[in-house]
Amino acid sequence: CPFCLVMLTDSVNGKKNEGKAKETVQVLDVAQLLLDSVKTPADPEETPEPETAPEPEPVK
Repeated sequence: CPFCLVMLTDSVNGKKNEGKAKETVQVLDVAQLLLDSVKTPADPEETPEPETAPEPEPVK
């Protein structure tokens, strides 16, 4: 909920200021995590092309 998100963020910021938490710690909502896990890349040119398996040679 938004209230919980504010309270958790305030607490994390306090711990960062005290030096008891890394600066990289983030407070995220479960919905944000879900969105990041299913998000497709914005630019398809940035995605690497899948490697194609070589064609098998015909049996003689």
